[in-house]
Amino acid sequence: MSTQPNLGNINTDYPGQPGLQRNTGRLLATQGYVLGIEISSSGARQSVALADLNGQVLYQLRRPLEYVPDTETVLSLLNEMIAEATQPERLPKGRLLRIGIAVGGLVEATQGIVRTLYHAQQWNNFPLQDYFAEKLDVPCIIDNNANAAGLGEVLHGAGQGERVVLYIGLGRGIGGGLIVNGRIFHGASGTAGEIGHTLVKENGPECSCGGAGHLEAIASARSIIHSMRNLAQEYPESLAAIERITRGQPENLTAEQVFQLGAEGDKIAQQVVQQVHTYLGGALANIVQLINPSMIILGGPVAQAGDLLIEPLRQRIQELCLPAASQSLRIVQGHLGNEANLVGAITLALQDI
Repeated sequence: MSTQPNLGNINTDYPGQPGLQRNTGRLLATQGYVLGIEISSSGARQSVALADLNGQVLYQLRRPLEYVPDTETVLSLLNEMIAEATQPERLPKGRLLRIGIAVGGLVEATQGIVRTLYHAQQWNNFPLQDYFAEKLDVPCIIDNNANAAGLGEVLHGAGQGERVVLYIGLGRGIGGGLIVNGRIFHGASGTAGEIGHTLVKENGPECSCGGAGHLEAIASARSIIHSMRNLAQEYPESLAAIERITRGQPENLTAEQVFQLGAEGDKIAQQVVQQVHTYLGGALANIVQLINPSMIILGGPVAQAGDLLIEPLRQRIQELCLPAASQSLRIVQGHLGNEANLVGAITLALQDI
């Protein structure tokens, strides 16, 4: 069990019935609980948190798997975790009122459907919202994990007080969420913010979605690590650097460590990092020019590189954008860290989306 700091007084408007287009309603209860659920892009990492109506996490558990599971395995595991989190002794002041789910894939949020998980199978067009609403007999809302994390950062993290915020989740894949006036902007069919699947390099590496040259295939944590390992094979000095920074466990190499090696002067790491700065910076510059956000929040494992990532991106955006679009822009690392998706899921359960 672990706890989170109180997230403050959260607007408790909530969406309408599961499976239908969401309608605004008001959560009138003064006592009760919500569940936040995170499902990773591979389905191999599940998290569940029970929270009160102020967003205070009361009980939290994670059940990572060592393999990519099928849909039935994930749902079975989540049902066990939910049962543990909602045992009667954990609900002394009411009942479970809402469920929010952050999903690491393409989601049709207005209909509560998972369109696909790019790093898993058997999720295509899965009615996840209806599944849990019927299973637990409480309203459920689902959204893409980057949208959820972005909402969490705007309401409780780095983006508080900002009106137009772009959140970029740099993990196994790359996701994006656009938060305008404290609300998620979904676009016409729910794909707004999917920056990871924008074309940045003609005839570039293959992406998880089957396309080529997409940003995710170059600047995600998985791609950074893969590129570093592959390119280092012919350079003994770089292989030795990987051994050193991972303390003899090169299979545990992280994207943050690749950035550190680049800062230390390793030529291969510098080549990989330069690719990230070039293509991620270009993609962000296009979005800045198009939507003019006041802040870009970077989250996920790659963002752990901090200023080694952020400062070159800031310079590239300033070089590529009109001054009017970039001069007041702030680029920051998220404050919620590894908890961003789960905090976002809780926020979904409590927020008028």
